[in-house]
Amino acid sequence: MQLNLNFENSPEIPLNLINFDNKPRELDRLPAECVITDIETTGLNPARDSIIEISAIKIQDDKIVSEFSSLINPDISLPPFISNLTGIDDSMVKNARKLKEVMFDYCNFIGCLPVVGHNIKFDLSFINAKLKHLYNTSLKNDYADTLYFAKKVYPALQSYKLSSLAHNLNLDTKNAHRALFDCKMTYELFLDIKSKL
Repeated sequence: MQLNLNFENSPEIPLNLINFDNKPRELDRLPAECVITDIETTGLNPARDSIIEISAIKIQDDKIVSEFSSLINPDISLPPFISNLTGIDDSMVKNARKLKEVMFDYCNFIGCLPVVGHNIKFDLSFINAKLKHLYNTSLKNDYADTLYFAKKVYPALQSYKLSSLAHNLNLDTKNAHRALFDCKMTYELFLDIKSKL
């Protein structure tokens, strides 16, 4: 189902959160149509820490057809460790949009498609914590984790971090820990895993 909403003229809550009756389930195969997503945060605690960047790429027939990416102003100074890790600093988020507007557009972008990511439960824990705070609900989308499939397809590796897997696939990792770049690394991993399953 494709949703075409305009933020300025739409309800206060994204339609896919209220009109899509589904209990999310973890998929046992990687779908040909999905949204690959990734976030960057100020820490590891979904209840306490903030999302500072969220990105997604829409996949149809295993090809990228559109992209979504936005920095988010967390209204706090970013921890130095996070700035060093991601390359995102206070000056970059100072004039970025606020969480509610970005999450509205993000939910509109992903619609009801399955969500795919590397260690996706981490991303979903943050996304759903923020949606719970904003709208008292959570994503209803099914989901699949490339981490799970990578362990099946590449047995006995020392590390299953996204950057390590990307390195094994000879992918450029210099912009790792930026959400859109990580989505694209995950997409390349996604294709390689599907070719081996």
